[in-house]
Amino acid sequence: MRRRLPVSLLSLVLFLLAAATATAHPTLVTTDPLADTKLDAAPAAVTLTFSEPVELARENSGDVVDESGESAARGPAGRGDDTRQVRIPLRPGLADGTYTVRYSVIGADSHVVGGVFVFGVGGGELKDPYLAGLSTGPSETGPWGTSSRFLELVGLGGLIGLITFRWLVWAPALRRPLAGVGAEEREAVVTWGRDVFWVGFGVLAVGAMVAEGYLLVVQSASVLGTSVWGALGDATGISEVLGGTRFGSLVQLRGALLFGLFALGAALFIREYGSSNQPRAATLEGPRWSALLMGGLLLAVLGGIAAQGHANVADRAWLQVGAQLVHMVSVAVWIVGLAMVAIVHLRLPRLAPERGSALAARVLARYSKVALVAVAVAVATGVIRSLAELDDPRELWDTSYGRSVLIKVALLVPIAALALYNRKVIEALRPVRRPNAATTRLVRRLAGAELALSMAIVVVASVLVAQVPGAG
Repeated sequence: MRRRLPVSLLSLVLFLLAAATATAHPTLVTTDPLADTKLDAAPAAVTLTFSEPVELARENSGDVVDESGESAARGPAGRGDDTRQVRIPLRPGLADGTYTVRYSVIGADSHVVGGVFVFGVGGGELKDPYLAGLSTGPSETGPWGTSSRFLELVGLGGLIGLITFRWLVWAPALRRPLAGVGAEEREAVVTWGRDVFWVGFGVLAVGAMVAEGYLLVVQSASVLGTSVWGALGDATGISEVLGGTRFGSLVQLRGALLFGLFALGAALFIREYGSSNQPRAATLEGPRWSALLMGGLLLAVLGGIAAQGHANVADRAWLQVGAQLVHMVSVAVWIVGLAMVAIVHLRLPRLAPERGSALAARVLARYSKVALVAVAVAVATGVIRSLAELDDPRELWDTSYGRSVLIKVALLVPIAALALYNRKVIEALRPVRRPNAATTRLVRRLAGAELALSMAIVVVASVLVAQVPGAG
């Protein structure tokens, strides 16, 4: 493994430096009339053509005003000849002077892009654009935007990771009896595992629904050109974003799926615990069909997130959306597993003093196998996504998007080193009947260090999705 690590990292860097096709937020390609030009006669309309399909969240998201700020539009802005165009009809017989075009659109990747430019009618010099009353919402890479996406990823990723850990790590690791573990201790361990799963599920499910609402408010603030607090007080504006944009439709879909997941979880919770009159004995896992159904609902929710970002406007969008979905799931399985391993090594020795540490070692060994696959898949899909967003190797250090990619790669180096050391500890624990407290603390600290570094990667990813890819 030590020999393979440098080769793997070198391959990853070379892969990132390969040529690719860049994509970006929607950019204004052409305007009719051209920006900063003078016309002999007023045009009938202003047409804006963007680099990708766009939509207007509100009627006043596109407007043309004169030098005093009065609207020169004959009606609300609307779709042009194709999905990449916005058309603003103008009043006939406009007076000579300078006119300011102000627009704010939502791209197919859900990012809000706005701008202004001027054109003139008749003689005289062009004046500066009229900016009074023009406001912008919170930056997508600022604290509001980053925290909203981070909490969404934590809630949804936590759910898929928790479900995966229970069915692929916890249950297989403890299914076989272990010599020296009494019935009472085993029951205590199994009951604790069931309780942790359902408490975590409830907290994360509610947290994910709250995070979706928070994300909607922050996105609405960006669309409406106001603060987050201003958006909270504008129920009509939030309704327009929710009902009139693709982003809003995806939020509604995710909300419905999360509500269905919560209802399913409540039914399964009752099934596993029974009633107060007839409580049921704890089991390592529920029915397999429940894991598949809950996992399917979560994959649909995460698929909605993948379909609203950069992957949606990349070449071969179906491949990129799929790669983004698999990437999010594999990272969630890895990170949540780390957290659970640390908790397991904290609690099991206390629940089962005789062989709790040995049981925890079994969980660690099983998780190590799952994590190896998860990390390999995460790296492979991360490379696929990076290749789709970078057009030139120089963009890795010349753009904020590329630098964020490099930060993610840099964070993987100490994580890989910790993982290799952890595997050595696992091999040393295999013949040990009862690992001592120092070894248990070491495993817990290693898992905690990996978890801290991996959460830093999630923070970087929360910023990365809002940055302009490539040279765009």
